[in-house]
Amino acid sequence: MQTADAVWKEYQRGVDYNNRIGLYDRVKTNENFFIGRQWEGLNVTTLDPLIFNVLRRVVNMFISMLVSDDIAVTTQPFQSEPDRETMQKVIDRAVASVIERAGMKSKNRYMLRNACVDGDGCFYIRFDPDRESGQPIAGDIEVDLIENTDIFFGNPAVDEVQRQPYLIISMRRSVDSVRKEAIARGLSRSEAENIQPDSLLEPQYDPQTEDTDNMVTVLLRMERTKDGIAFFKCTQNTVIMPETVTPYRLYPVAYMSWMKVKNCFHGEAPVTEAIPNQIAINKLYSMYVQCIKHVAFPKIIYDMTRFPSGYSSDVGKAIGMRGNPNEAIVTAFQAPDISAQVMPLLEQMIKDTMELMGASDATLGNVKPDNTSAIVTVQKATIAPLELVKMEFYRFVEDTVRIFVDLMRVHYGTRTVCITDDIGEETAVSFDFDTLDTATLELNVEVGSSSYWSETMQTMTNDNLLARGIITDPILYVENIPDNQIRGKARLLRALREQKESGQMTEIQPRKNVETQQTTQQ
Repeated sequence: MQTADAVWKEYQRGVDYNNRIGLYDRVKTNENFFIGRQWEGLNVTTLDPLIFNVLRRVVNMFISMLVSDDIAVTTQPFQSEPDRETMQKVIDRAVASVIERAGMKSKNRYMLRNACVDGDGCFYIRFDPDRESGQPIAGDIEVDLIENTDIFFGNPAVDEVQRQPYLIISMRRSVDSVRKEAIARGLSRSEAENIQPDSLLEPQYDPQTEDTDNMVTVLLRMERTKDGIAFFKCTQNTVIMPETVTPYRLYPVAYMSWMKVKNCFHGEAPVTEAIPNQIAINKLYSMYVQCIKHVAFPKIIYDMTRFPSGYSSDVGKAIGMRGNPNEAIVTAFQAPDISAQVMPLLEQMIKDTMELMGASDATLGNVKPDNTSAIVTVQKATIAPLELVKMEFYRFVEDTVRIFVDLMRVHYGTRTVCITDDIGEETAVSFDFDTLDTATLELNVEVGSSSYWSETMQTMTNDNLLARGIITDPILYVENIPDNQIRGKARLLRALREQKESGQMTEIQPRKNVETQQTTQQ
């Protein structure tokens, strides 16, 4: 049986490991540089600190390229399963509904932003029993975004979530909310009063913005057992939820790293290696502008022995002097020009930094469209290294969907799901999710452009079959078109069937035959 002291010691070991690898300082520095606080902590008085944020543009480009495509999910049950087609349609619709209601698509963008800036992205998937679902059984699946500084692996040398002996997620929550949860889980009011604010902050939190008088650290520990996943929640001294075993087969955590590091579950962010370049660009630009301000305009120099009252440049004002006024006593001094190597060096540094991070001019759109084929070729060559990250993101989404199905099996019970039957009609079916066994499902998760490509190819193949005369039935042709390609597909099929029953429908003639008839008539 777990205790609060034992879990807190495991948590402290995780914090010490993160400190040894410099995670907290690295994440703080990367975040500051990404949001534009690139001179923070420096007392600069000799020049105006300028910021040319190269990193943010590259990071935003990476994120937009990775999430520009939609997410499509398909499940393929084994052939021996009864009602496998109905099961496939139910799971597809249920997963798509969770993705939409939980806001997973928008959270994917911020998760990838964390992975690109901090090194890692993480989801914690949980079942909220209080959320309205429109079903007889209340509750639905929620997706929480977790920072990489708030999750701790039992074996930090392994980056695979499902191979961990245990996982710990730390949270900073208000004392009142934690006390209410503790009372709702069976603690007495006097025991709940023992939950006090933490004066000792974790390294990832800023003491200037943290409300230390009202916040407490809560730890959620997960461990795999023979009966499922055991959950345990506590503060430093108080148990909020005793060890509770839930019949999950998977840890409800999805995790990805932007660039994997050997023998470490924390990855490396592309921002980290580009920070010295960003510092050099800012310094050089600031010095360049400061020098321009000093030497761009000529200086007036005069002889103080001949102008005892000083020299004035006012128009029409008489100037008193001593000596011969025909002698050169006032001149303009022009400082030497700045070296012509500075600006080309700056431009080359910015260009090289972006290209080394994976963002060339063609990728960013900074080229003239004189040769479209060449631009596409350069873009594909530049994006090629990002394909590895895209594959990792697809794996992350697949893990998330598998966890969705695992939680549905445990919590959903019997629910009504609307699916499309074989004749294209929307119908509501009652499905008992308790009978769903993830061990008998082969989950094939299609993510991103693959789904678009398969749907486009299916439509093109359908058109070719129609043109060759292999398909002559309009109903069969419309049924073979993916649902996303035609708005109101069910209504169209219904109208076609009514025409067929009334005898008003004619077969579709092959395209070549139609063209031949038109030529003959002419």
